[in-house]
Amino acid sequence: MKHSKRNSIIILIFTVFLLWYLLKDSYVDIVNTLSNANILILVLVFIAYIFYFMFDQAAFYIITKQYKKDVKMSYIIYLGLITKFFNGITPLASGGQPFQVYDLHKNGLSIAQGTNVVIQNYFVFQIALVLHGVISIILNQIFHYFEYIPLLRWLTIIGFVINIIILLVLLMISFSASFNKKVVNFIINLLYKIHIVKNKEEQISKWDKVCNDYYQNAQVLLKNKNILYKGIIYQYLSLTVYFVLPLILAYSINISENLNIINTIVASAYIYIMGCYVPIPGATGGMELGFMGFFGNFISDVPLKALLIIWRFATYYLPTIVGGIVLNINYDKKEKKEFIK
Repeated sequence: MKHSKRNSIIILIFTVFLLWYLLKDSYVDIVNTLSNANILILVLVFIAYIFYFMFDQAAFYIITKQYKKDVKMSYIIYLGLITKFFNGITPLASGGQPFQVYDLHKNGLSIAQGTNVVIQNYFVFQIALVLHGVISIILNQIFHYFEYIPLLRWLTIIGFVINIIILLVLLMISFSASFNKKVVNFIINLLYKIHIVKNKEEQISKWDKVCNDYYQNAQVLLKNKNILYKGIIYQYLSLTVYFVLPLILAYSINISENLNIINTIVASAYIYIMGCYVPIPGATGGMELGFMGFFGNFISDVPLKALLIIWRFATYYLPTIVGGIVLNINYDKKEKKEFIK
């Protein structure tokens, strides 16, 4: 986390540039659209976001409870809020999981147990995300929403393929420890021969341990099928609510005439899958490109830009700010320095 200040500056620069780009030709119209937003519907957006967040934390809670029976949901919510901050300021949302391990350890779990919780939660999330992606592809094939966006189509395909590969690797690791070692040995030997890996034995030992740890974690989940199924359901519901948010926001600024729950979920799923691997904090740039491309099929220029601004604020900037506030209230300077250094 030692680059958190640099990442915050990167986010600020990208945000200022994107706002300038979005507002430069239609500033007055966009501001008027946003200023006339329906407050009651915005309250509904806030409630929907809480549901998204609570479903997400419910999955984390039931997995954590395997290792700490007396864990409280209030603590999981607190941890989730700060995780939003660290995910928001790091490339590929990579900062949240180390923080979760750190804070779980600070609150009674061993490093191994905290790592187990984070790995298992990622496993059920990945299953839910791929399931959403598959359903969205099927729906798009039925309704033909996005046939003529070559760049976004390929970016989405790449994102979906990456998610599928990750899930397949996780499943392979979950079911066969010996297979894992053979694959690891093969890959590292190959990289060693082409001079990418230098210390072959050290790398084999390191990755054998990673695979064994993951295998043991997966076995715990597979033996506790009730937790596995509940975790997948909670994460699927969490993503579903998140994907519906643009529709509710469109209602709030009265531009929803061409949107419905199906095309909104499909577009949102595509945006999320495409933006997952943009190596900039908050996937800034990738998310905006995807949103403009996919929702541009249903909404015209000025309303689309207004919707993008309010969507990014509601789903990225505001949670990151709230997480940062919670972090600063609950962590003293010594603790923050210990983790962020």
